[in-house]
Amino acid sequence: MLITERKFGIFKFVNVYFAEEPGNGNIPDCEVATYNTYKNWGDINGYEKNTCLTTIIDLRQGIDEIWNKIKRQHKRHIRRAKKNGTTVTVSNNYEGFHQIYKKFLKQNNFGDPFELNIVSSQFMRKYGILFIAENQGEIWGWNFYFHDKNNVLLLESAYNVETTIENKKKSADANCYLHWEAMQYFKNMDIISYDLGDVSSDDIHIHHHMNGGEYFKRCFGGDVIPRYAYMKFNSHFSKLLFHGWNFLRMFS
Repeated sequence: MLITERKFGIFKFVNVYFAEEPGNGNIPDCEVATYNTYKNWGDINGYEKNTCLTTIIDLRQGIDEIWNKIKRQHKRHIRRAKKNGTTVTVSNNYEGFHQIYKKFLKQNNFGDPFELNIVSSQFMRKYGILFIAENQGEIWGWNFYFHDKNNVLLLESAYNVETTIENKKKSADANCYLHWEAMQYFKNMDIISYDLGDVSSDDIHIHHHMNGGEYFKRCFGGDVIPRYAYMKFNSHFSKLLFHGWNFLRMFS
């Protein structure tokens, strides 16, 4: 279990990741507490429930079994990145990632003038772990994760939006390799579940009509499962505030 706190003025929002049951853990006083879990606790009085789909890779499998489930195109990217000398490392450059992530959102038309979607570099340093893919001194990809002793969740990722065919190929190589190396890193920590993040469909067949990000995630061969968020508000005003904040996040 991982507990994070984020403040906006006098208001505090707490997220509990990889929660086993509602209300567990030493939760600080806050306006909104959100329990993020892979377990369906049903409808609970006093909690608001949201459901999404996510892609999970079971790291308890042998590394060869994980590799065999990855689609051929991703395998080609991984092999080529490794052959060309790309390296993946854990990084402390949270400030650099913070800046590149803001640029990445803007380049992909996910502009956020209020920066409600962007956590601070101090927040990232306190709660998460950052990986970078680098080749000849140039960073081609960034992944930021939350984890506890059993689970890891990709929270944010960024890469340079390339315009030439050659650089697009290098970017795809590096970012596939970044995930592959991160999976092995967390597997060596005895973490059992690698969460690539939200998807919109649980279609059995992976196809090119999926959006690019969803297709990229699904090609790693994971299972699509539900993930649940149970939110508890300390007042009606807090509930209005939270949903207003989410509205701004969607349309900013």
